[in-house]
Amino acid sequence: MPSERRSWLLQRRAVLRRPQLLLLFATLCGPTVGIGMVFLYLGYWHMLAYALLEMAALAACLSHYARHLDDYDRIDISESAIVVEQRRGRRCCRLQLDLWTTRLLPPTRDGGPIRLNDRHDQTVVLGGFLGAAERRHLAAELGQWLPNKPG
Repeated sequence: MPSERRSWLLQRRAVLRRPQLLLLFATLCGPTVGIGMVFLYLGYWHMLAYALLEMAALAACLSHYARHLDDYDRIDISESAIVVEQRRGRRCCRLQLDLWTTRLLPPTRDGGPIRLNDRHDQTVVLGGFLGAAERRHLAAELGQWLPNKPG
């Protein structure tokens, strides 16, 4: 096992960034509001209420997407410890595992997530938003850096 530090930063692949989400929201809601206003003018006020309900549901979905744009897993292996930092939405957690007692657990199914387990039965699930091939590659790299082989 090399005695130097090794780090991995696993990030979610996002197709749209925040400014693009705002533009998408405006593009989708503009015609909806326009049609709702036409129906309001014709006396069908409940159509505007449905349009607003539709926009609220769209806003909730895009807000959830935006909240998870910056999700990541960071794995730092030093000479004595493995530090795993994970961000999911607004929550960020950091866990330090002992390098010499941590094992790489095999996936439960093909393309399943990677898990690290130490002697205190702390288990960390890694790479949930990576593809199956990327997870296998990461597992192979982690296996080279861990003194305890998968098992």
